Amino acid sequence: MAIQTERGKRMKSLERAETTKAFGRAVGIGLVLVCLLVSFSAVAQQQPLSTVPGVPNVVNPNENNFQRATHFLTFLGSFKPESANSARAYYKAIDPNNTKPTFADWLVNAGFIGDRSQWHPYGPQTIITSQPGCSGTHTCTYGDNIINADSHVVVLNAADLGFVRYQFIRCIPNCNPSSNPKVYTYLENYPVAGFASPANGGTSGFPFQTGYPTQAEATRAINSAVTRPLGTIDGKPDCLKATNPNAVRDCVERIADVAFEWAPPASSPTSKTRFGQLYAYIFAHEGADSSGNPITVETTDFPPVDDFGDQLNGAPIINFVAGDGSTIPIVVSPPNPTGPTDKFAPNLDFVGFKQHPGVCLMCHGGKPAKLTSTGAYPSGGNINEFRFLPLDVRNLIFTDDGGPSTLANQQLQLKAYNQEVLLTVPTYKENDGTGATRVPSIREVITGWYSVGGNYSNDTSMASPTQNPDWIPTGWRDVTHGGPAPVGAEDVYVNVVGPSCRSCHFNRELSLDFGTYANFHQGSDLPAIGLIAQCKQPPTDQPDKGARYMPAALLTFVRFWETQSGPQTLGDGSILNHEVDRLAQDFGFPGGVAAYCATNP
Repeated sequence: MAIQTERGKRMKSLERAETTKAFGRAVGIGLVLVCLLVSFSAVAQQQPLSTVPGVPNVVNPNENNFQRATHFLTFLGSFKPESANSARAYYKAIDPNNTKPTFADWLVNAGFIGDRSQWHPYGPQTIITSQPGCSGTHTCTYGDNIINADSHVVVLNAADLGFVRYQFIRCIPNCNPSSNPKVYTYLENYPVAGFASPANGGTSGFPFQTGYPTQAEATRAINSAVTRPLGTIDGKPDCLKATNPNAVRDCVERIADVAFEWAPPASSPTSKTRFGQLYAYIFAHEGADSSGNPITVETTDFPPVDDFGDQLNGAPIINFVAGDGSTIPIVVSPPNPTGPTDKFAPNLDFVGFKQHPGVCLMCHGGKPAKLTSTGAYPSGGNINEFRFLPLDVRNLIFTDDGGPSTLANQQLQLKAYNQEVLLTVPTYKENDGTGATRVPSIREVITGWYSVGGNYSNDTSMASPTQNPDWIPTGWRDVTHGGPAPVGAEDVYVNVVGPSCRSCHFNRELSLDFGTYANFHQGSDLPAIGLIAQCKQPPTDQPDKGARYMPAALLTFVRFWETQSGPQTLGDGSILNHEVDRLAQDFGFPGGVAAYCATNP
């Protein structure tokens, strides 16, 4: 959960002038999970984002589409308006010479491949994770369809966005902290919905009918992603054809590539400075060329692939800068008769495009910046506190078929990945606002996961080859285990903070990283944004227009509330139950969320 201390600004109402066809194409190309959205014949009375039993409705039926789109994954507590202009300015700051406009260009620069001709955008790959002396300066054994990485994993991220993620990471010149390495990682994102659909043999209906897929669905989705397929689950190629309305839901090809750098500024490539830089590449596939080869595009721009162009040019995107719900057309490239091409704006929460990089900073840390008077992104794109995220097995699902993608068979790769993530995390201590001086929670927890000696170990050797998700940070240990927290704090950490807060709060500023029990309680608005959704329900009340909620991702929000109706089993076998009530009780409401709502907040 990411706490925002200010409430959102009031927004004016809007009439959204777009056709269903244009919207379907625009959202489909941004994210295949479009079916949670209301049809545009019902704009005047907005419908719930989720119909999962027990999950509160967060949508006021009279709110405008800007308010609807900002319930999740937006920085409106400390809002810096983002737009196509700010997205272009960010890319201009981190890549001023436009050397990485396509994903293949980025991969060459990062050393995963030797040259663009070696990249295959679909189909199985040869992955090499152990080449001594492979420094990213073309001393690797490169070749056709070969990916060089220090670590490679495939996981289903079930906590935040619900994608299968095919992940790679590497250091240059090596991963020794003393060498101040550059670190590069990328994720190929694949959908799960097709495998959860009852029409395709699924049972959960994830994410449309549940906050969590079944193990069988996860295994099918992961094994599909490893093949890097094109088209739909039934083998049809037309994932985004307007004439095939079910294809969007049944699509199995990847949605996007997200790439991260821990690197010096582009203006000073030999500098010892390192900071996080972020690229989002849309993956688009439509039809085939005259030789029958599939047409694929991986670009930071909205692309005009086949029949995408005319529809995207007519599709609107909410204008966050105006802040009044107005819309502006998406401009694709080429041709581009009206101005600069718009950068790909991911639709990660199923309810609207949100601009790069802010939509990713929600969990990766830092905050969107206001452009300078000259229209430049400040500090060369250096966003303080932006860093990589670790692989937390409690919030992931793996295959259970005994193959290479099981948790057991990926433990060493998971550890290597997390050790490289640590290279982006400060080692120095700071005051977290409670009087405690400590390192960021993410550093303590990753180190603790691989400690030797059990759940309360203070070992920092990281000698364990496997991750222990039950490890308790020192500031969360209760008095019976030698810690400063009250009895019951560990239960809150294991059953609320770990599964529903930790993934994003890891990279918030130290005062909000939930590294200790005291730190968790210094956010005075946490009960309001974590519990208020239940209190504002018909017929007695309505949700506030444009209100922000925690957890900050819609899928996590759904699962958080779904635990109130019945136990939810996580990928590692642990069980969540009554998360919301546990949070309310910890903040002084013994009767749970109902007792909180009885105070008429």
